[in-house]
Amino acid sequence: MFGFLFIRLMIKKNLLAIIFSSLTIGFIYNAINPNGIPLIREQRTLEFVQEDTVHVPSESLKSETSTVDSTNLVQSPITRPSDQSDNQNKNEQQEFVKPLAIKIGKAYQLYLQGAKFIDARMPEEFAEGHIKGAINIPFDGDESYRDILKTIGKDEIIVTYCSGTECDLSILLGDELFEKGYKRVYIFFGGWNDWLEKGYPISKGEQ
Repeated sequence: MFGFLFIRLMIKKNLLAIIFSSLTIGFIYNAINPNGIPLIREQRTLEFVQEDTVHVPSESLKSETSTVDSTNLVQSPITRPSDQSDNQNKNEQQEFVKPLAIKIGKAYQLYLQGAKFIDARMPEEFAEGHIKGAINIPFDGDESYRDILKTIGKDEIIVTYCSGTECDLSILLGDELFEKGYKRVYIFFGGWNDWLEKGYPISKGEQ
């Protein structure tokens, strides 16, 4: 009996030693590998675009948002000003050195300009409600979703978003798209929560 217990104890010790050695080797390899996975995610500092002072008649908003209560729209009109400076237009035509973060005012301005909105949430959340006209490319989804990118030109203005300020999927997807060559990428930091609060155009379902 004692011999049997001794053998079991030795097996456990050897097993623990093997696991510890494997972990140590894995950590060392990951540390020296240029493509290694960071053990601690680096803090991503967002650079925000300066918000524009915007105003437009409420009638324009009503025509854009037939699916939302129009009383909310009259109380919070936000659109692009007619006297926007030439510098602003030039900035939006330039390629970025990294994705730029925006808040609700700029997001709606870009929406009216026809920018491509990409929802980084999972399909179930997207189907429950999303920005009207947005497409769904979940950051944690499989590669089949990336096929949608073939329909988007590299020179198009892209706006990524997710649930809100507590969600970083829009940041991760924005960075990924930028690395893939899409150089005019905005990250809508307030996301779905801010959009819904303002009563702007939404859709439900998979489309």
